[in-house]
Amino acid sequence: MVQKKLLPLTLGILAIVSILYTVSYFYIYKPLDNRFSTFKTLPIINREKISDGYTLISPYNRMLSDNPKLLSKIYLLDLLGNSVNTWSSKHQALYSILKPNGNLVVTMEIPKYSQFFPPGGNTGILQELDWDSKVVWEYKNERMHHDFVPLKNGNILVALWEKTPDNIAQNVVGGVPGSELKGVMWSDEIAEINPKGEVVWSWHAYEHMDPEKDILGQLMPRYAWSFANGLAYSDTNPIDGTPAILVSSRSTNNVLMVRKSDGEIIWRSPKGMLSAQHDPTFLPNGNILVFDNGFDRIPNPFPLYGSRVLEIDPLKNEIVWKFDGGEGVIDKVRFFAPLVSGAQRLPNGNTLITDGPKGHIFETTNEGEIVWDFINPYTTNQTGHFPNNFIFKSKRYYAGDIEFPKEIRSPLNNSSYSLYKFLNKIYPE
Repeated sequence: MVQKKLLPLTLGILAIVSILYTVSYFYIYKPLDNRFSTFKTLPIINREKISDGYTLISPYNRMLSDNPKLLSKIYLLDLLGNSVNTWSSKHQALYSILKPNGNLVVTMEIPKYSQFFPPGGNTGILQELDWDSKVVWEYKNERMHHDFVPLKNGNILVALWEKTPDNIAQNVVGGVPGSELKGVMWSDEIAEINPKGEVVWSWHAYEHMDPEKDILGQLMPRYAWSFANGLAYSDTNPIDGTPAILVSSRSTNNVLMVRKSDGEIIWRSPKGMLSAQHDPTFLPNGNILVFDNGFDRIPNPFPLYGSRVLEIDPLKNEIVWKFDGGEGVIDKVRFFAPLVSGAQRLPNGNTLITDGPKGHIFETTNEGEIVWDFINPYTTNQTGHFPNNFIFKSKRYYAGDIEFPKEIRSPLNNSSYSLYKFLNKIYPE
């Protein structure tokens, strides 16, 4: 009799466990990537060493199109890889930044603009979106490309294409001969725009770069000289303590530090240190963090180089920290991002690294231990055979730094994480 009474209770418990398992698998784990078949692929590797925060990604998740039915999505992810907020836009997003008030600033493509300028990274529109994707501010400029930097005064730094005068262009050394764009060599105007869309400060690369010193890389086309693919700003630069801007000049394989007061280049990364780099940033200790892609590095001693993330002391011109794939050729191939990508130093000393072409984002300790590892699951078919999960770069944010307009769950839901660990004990690999 007792067993008959316990039977419904037992069945009820089994039913609840079954439901919890199904929900946890398809809701918590399955969205990470439907190519994976186990919940062992969660991003968390070492819970104790992760810098708890939210990761913002802007997947290149639609075809290059003006079709308003194809919405671009931007995701703020928790540490399990689930979205805590999603923004939508009719334009393809390239890169996004959260403002302290919780609004999103995003640079997006207007496809018709791309045909007039050097290929890669062309945008044309900058928007500020509220938490619900409503446009609160917009700036359009057909010459805009790649990166932008919101400033504390409410203005924004942007990179704009501009033609290099012929008398200067003909003296620029290097690059693939005859590869100008319809006979034109482009360079950059770095402009500071105010909320009205007015240019209040600008810097013209061709006025300050040196045709014989800022040489184009051996594999770089001559259609773009400076090719500013990354920007950063500091009120107190490490060279002379004044406001300055970092400009990643991809075509010349170096990072330039531009003093804002007079536009003078007060520092260049050492020759041969970087190759087609992206995303330079100022660190609190005065050093510079940069993603060194290695696109056209001279092969020595191996037949190719991989990518690496470097921390550079600009006063000594020395590499003081690096992360790479390893010493062997196979190791280098596994961590090789010839395009896009970036790195961010986190508050606990870890570094968040984005391998953009692969949609691979991971967090590593200073000793090189990977403690969080994520593959962007938001894919779309492009022109080839494989789904595209490309990301320009990503950024980690913290609740104490952002005034989120709505209550969101914590970066790590303890119940979900506990269930994950419990299931892995029951169903080990």
